[in-house]
Amino acid sequence: MSCTAFTALGVYIAATNKGNAWVVGGSAVFALIFLVIASYRTWRDEHDRYIGEITKNQKPDIRGEAFNFSGYGIFGEGQTCGHWSVDCQTTFELFLCNQRPINTTLKDIHLDGSKLVPPVIFRLSEDPPASFELPHGIGKTIKVKADATVDGSRIADVPPIIMDDLRVQVEDAFGQEHPIQIRNGERLIFGGR
Repeated sequence: MSCTAFTALGVYIAATNKGNAWVVGGSAVFALIFLVIASYRTWRDEHDRYIGEITKNQKPDIRGEAFNFSGYGIFGEGQTCGHWSVDCQTTFELFLCNQRPINTTLKDIHLDGSKLVPPVIFRLSEDPPASFELPHGIGKTIKVKADATVDGSRIADVPPIIMDDLRVQVEDAFGQEHPIQIRNGERLIFGGR
């Protein structure tokens, strides 16, 4: 854009036989105009990045781990039309820490055991307490109770389940979900600790 303007200025000065003052004055005016345009564009790009960072940092970033899995609660097995299933009350602990300076509360916990061997269906026995606050930088632990079901098995056929592939996500008050790690070496034994 600036090359075109300076070329047009040069052609105009040559065609109209203007003096050196026109070259200097016209160049100074164009330089000032293009400096203002470049400054505005730089400010706009930086401002857009700044707004993006503010938007990203105004939401919580919850991290933590799940550990101490126990299938020690009430357990049993049953069949419907020859199809067996095993149920067990399980508990585990969930350590959570909000990494960003925006306070939130725990809205929900989602458990997906479809990748476990054997696959396990989890249903929370209790909703998380609505007043479970997660302020910035303060770690908290909550005990989670869930009913676990293994379809197509009897209790004697369910091996100790390695929990590495369990998917745990917590949902904050803003509706944002955060994946939670599983502590290494965690196992779930139906009917045992």
